[in-house]
Amino acid sequence: MSAPAQHPALYIDGLSVRFGAFRAIDNLSLLVNRGEIRAIIGPNGAGKTTLLDIITGKTRPNTGQVMLDGTLDLLAMSEPQIALAGVGRKFQKPSVFEALSVRDNLRLALRSAGRSILREMGHRLTADEEGRADAMLHRIGMAGVDTRRAGVLSHGEKQWLEIGMLLLQEPRVLLLDEPVAGMSDVETERTAELVLSLRSPERAIVVIEHDMSFVERIADLVTVLHEGRPLIEGSMARVQADPKVRDVYLGR
Repeated sequence: MSAPAQHPALYIDGLSVRFGAFRAIDNLSLLVNRGEIRAIIGPNGAGKTTLLDIITGKTRPNTGQVMLDGTLDLLAMSEPQIALAGVGRKFQKPSVFEALSVRDNLRLALRSAGRSILREMGHRLTADEEGRADAMLHRIGMAGVDTRRAGVLSHGEKQWLEIGMLLLQEPRVLLLDEPVAGMSDVETERTAELVLSLRSPERAIVVIEHDMSFVERIADLVTVLHEGRPLIEGSMARVQADPKVRDVYLGR
């Protein structure tokens, strides 16, 4: 007897959203499977960040469907409910608690998993939770700076710390919005290694990025958006060879 078909981590169908007369997303459909790293690229204004806003509940579409694991209707849920359901998002600008140490940022991420941060500030971590924080410090390559205040970290280090904080929430879908913007070449390569290490049969990763070398390094599949809808989808080699993509980026 064959195994039952697995639902995609993200199922998006017929998605449209308008801001006045501007159609930011235009009848967009997309499937992202668990175990996959999907890159979404396109020129400015293509609808990339708006798509993440819809998935996370920040923006509501006019039409369409967004399902998590084939069972949860994300459009019927609030932003906190979507986060608790297993959708984690890292915005373009890193968001860490700059007055706290690297380790305390990770501790706070563990304390706040499914709970109020303010209520849990005094909550002591269990030995198992401290072990998870230790493991995450090593995973993101920051064990040597665990006592350093987050506010003095480099831009790249803040990005890695925030990714670590999100991972401690155990997301089923991880959304990364321009994770290497503003990074040095060394930081970009280290971020690529980190993202590749996050691949898991239980998790889908969606990355929005303008750095094509980074996309080529990490992506299993690439979706090109143009004027709010997919233009082409496939390997980076296929995307780069498509004349429509060159026309879009060159403005022809």
